[in-house]
Amino acid sequence: MLSPRNRASLAPNHVQEVHLHHVESISDLHSGGSLRPSLAEEAQPWDELLGILPPSLCAQCGCSPMHSRGGFLLLLTLLVFTCLVLAVLAVYLSVLQSESLRTLAHTLRTQEEMLLKLRLASLSQLRRLNSSEARAPS
Repeated sequence: MLSPRNRASLAPNHVQEVHLHHVESISDLHSGGSLRPSLAEEAQPWDELLGILPPSLCAQCGCSPMHSRGGFLLLLTLLVFTCLVLAVLAVYLSVLQSESLRTLAHTLRTQEEMLLKLRLASLSQLRRLNSSEARAPS
């Protein structure tokens, strides 16, 4: 547990470089035995990691080492908000598609009914024509 003095020394420079070490056993942690640097080249300070972001985005969120946590939280909030907007948009488009399909199905049913009525009328007219031709003398 950190004492108030240790916390005070960490407070001004809360962004520190992290180094990972492989250990063979728990006793290595206590004895300082075979602690060999693990991926030391991959341990990068925040400045290098934040250098990946586009400069315009960094300028908007203030990506300096002092503001890196705030910038990260801002980016995380922006990501969550974007995901929520996309989810709402997906639901809206799904409902819109469902409504469009329902309307299309209704239109197709109506057209099918009209075609059946026209076919019946056509058959009726054809029967009348045939019956009038049969009665007429040749």
